[in-house]
Amino acid sequence: MTRFEKDYKDAKDGNEIEVITKRKAEIEKLTREGKSCKNGFRRTCIAQDLTRLKAELRKIEELF
Repeated sequence: MTRFEKDYKDAKDGNEIEVITKRKAEIEKLTREGKSCKNGFRRTCIAQDLTRLKAELRKIEELF
């Protein structure tokens, strides 16, 4: 089971605020890290992670 599947299940079970807060904090952290990163490859990886996390957060938020 992936982390997204676990979070999605937790959100359905009533912990949506905690899941959404945790995911938003992770997105903010990666955004800051991406802005300060000087390594182009690492910055590309961070951008891909951000895109994936934002899409997953959107799916979780659609439940409510």
